[in-house]
Amino acid sequence: MKPFEYYIKTKEVRKISKDIELAKSLIKDMQSRIKDSTELPKKFKKLIFENYYDALRNFCDALLAKDGYKSYSHQASIIYLSKYNFSFIEIQKIEDFRYLRNSSKYYGKPIEDKDLREIKKTYQQLKEKINKIIKKSDL
Repeated sequence: MKPFEYYIKTKEVRKISKDIELAKSLIKDMQSRIKDSTELPKKFKKLIFENYYDALRNFCDALLAKDGYKSYSHQASIIYLSKYNFSFIEIQKIEDFRYLRNSSKYYGKPIEDKDLREIKKTYQQLKEKINKIIKKSDL
């Protein structure tokens, strides 16, 4: 993975005015996606997986908006978590989910049960850290 600054240099991330309202909206969408996913039958594993991934990405984009950035790259959004003390392993897991989501969405690769279990497990592991950041940031 490339450092966040790389994406600024390549203009895949742009500096904007801080947008707290957008950040709050993205957090609400994140929470809604997770809630909706828990209510879907397991047979919709592709949709559930995408919702979990999109919820994590919304969290990343909310942090960017709060800090005055706009990302045009999923990878840039994910690597931004390093600015909030997410470990390389945590970031790499989300990056792996990005790859699985793209493989499913654009190339027809099925989401396996193990993939769905892994993204749910990862979200549960990160949930406390995510909620602390949301609370501390007043989002």
